[in-house]
Amino acid sequence: MSPDALLEPLYHWLYSVAEWLLAGSRMEWLGRVVERFRMAEGLVLVVAIALGMGFGALFVLACYASELARQSRFLVSRERASNARLTCGSRLPGMVGLVDAVNAELDAADAERVEALRAADEFSRGLSALSHDVRTPLTGARGYLQLAREEADPGRKDAQLAAADARLAAMSGLLDELFSYARAADPDTPLELGPVALRPLLEQALLGHYPEFEARGWEPALEVRDPAPTVLADPDALSRIAENLVANALRHGSGPLSVRVATGEGDRVNVEFSNPVADPGAIDADRLFERFYQADASRATAGSGLGLAVAAQLAAAQGMRLSARLDGAALVITLAMRGDGPFASSREETR
Repeated sequence: MSPDALLEPLYHWLYSVAEWLLAGSRMEWLGRVVERFRMAEGLVLVVAIALGMGFGALFVLACYASELARQSRFLVSRERASNARLTCGSRLPGMVGLVDAVNAELDAADAERVEALRAADEFSRGLSALSHDVRTPLTGARGYLQLAREEADPGRKDAQLAAADARLAAMSGLLDELFSYARAADPDTPLELGPVALRPLLEQALLGHYPEFEARGWEPALEVRDPAPTVLADPDALSRIAENLVANALRHGSGPLSVRVATGEGDRVNVEFSNPVADPGAIDADRLFERFYQADASRATAGSGLGLAVAAQLAAAQGMRLSARLDGAALVITLAMRGDGPFASSREETR
């Protein structure tokens, strides 16, 4: 049999098989196979992506944990007084901001520590100076009492006793100022705010020291426009502020005191205490309200350096503000308060 005779039946058979395979109803199984293969391939791809993201997240978390552990070890081992700052060992999102925030807190803590040390040193020096101021009149009083015990002349004995009494009174005044500062600095000190007429309060403060003004030949001036202002304050605390400011002017001033009431922003009322000083260059106006501060480094003048600090503390406790400035040869201390009553109302009506 020839090859052609064999190939022709084979061709017809293969042709019929191909027709059978290409028939639509019989190709469905092949489509399903391909579709299942594609679904399996997509599922594998999704699983691969999920695993990659999971491993990536674990890696990032490990980096964060490692970096945070390193920073924690640094903060635990860092000396409190050290200037060392936290560094960022990676550029992970948010880590640089965290390091900057921690360093800012470290800087703030260091600044507070330095300020506390400075304040403690200043307090120690001030307290030492105050103890000297207390000891000086006490020593003088003891000396005069010793002389009085040995003095036979009644007239001289009375003079020596009077001198001892004056020294003890000076010491008592210093202790009173220290006690007043402690009370003013105590946040639990009760203050009752209410309307206070300013003119009679200032007049009383000036009249209480009139003998001292007269002894110096000074005529204090009080300038208050009508209607008379009323302010929101605790009357006793405000009286103490005025007393301390007048006493400061008498103690350190070199000329008559002028007290002027003026209007400020909004409903504010400002009271200016102004008088000349002998050496304006020796005064640091920004430090006048610090405790124990005295412009006279030799402490040749009387006083503890607490009068203005007490006034500032009492003012702050009432929502007021004390400030100081030099105007040529004059020292001007301004007390800013909130107006209340007819004075504030009349100002509102004139706007």
